[in-house]
Amino acid sequence: MNTVKKEKYVVDLQKLQSICSRNYALLLRLLPLDYTNQQTWQIELGQGLYFILSVLDVTPYTEQFKLVQKSNLPTLVGQLEIEFRLYHDAQMVEVTKYQQQDRIRANNPYPNSKLHHKDEKTQINALLKDWLNLAIDHQFNKSKEALLRNSASN
Repeated sequence: MNTVKKEKYVVDLQKLQSICSRNYALLLRLLPLDYTNQQTWQIELGQGLYFILSVLDVTPYTEQFKLVQKSNLPTLVGQLEIEFRLYHDAQMVEVTKYQQQDRIRANNPYPNSKLHHKDEKTQINALLKDWLNLAIDHQFNKSKEALLRNSASN
């Protein structure tokens, strides 16, 4: 009887660090130059969907943020909630908490009882990257529409 030996999953650190570095650059594009501890912003994406971005903690080299998805629509299933830490010295952003899960492993045994992916940490950080891109693109499009409206009225 032949048995297939499963190879142990090895974290792709280069990929994970690349995503975390990209998240740092994206977050800096989204944030104003000056902000304070406990400050919040509401980011509207239209059709009743919006996000609340909050500063939880500010220290000289790191900052902690929380991102919560909200909706005015009763049909929205689930609510996104991510906490992440910004590291200024390493120029990286890393997700530290996702959906009340505060210990995100870089690699998980698979299969597992909680149905976590082998590369759960990489996937959650990639989700944050996608959200940051969405928020920045939406902001850019809103600014572009406002500029077009202003130039049309002149």
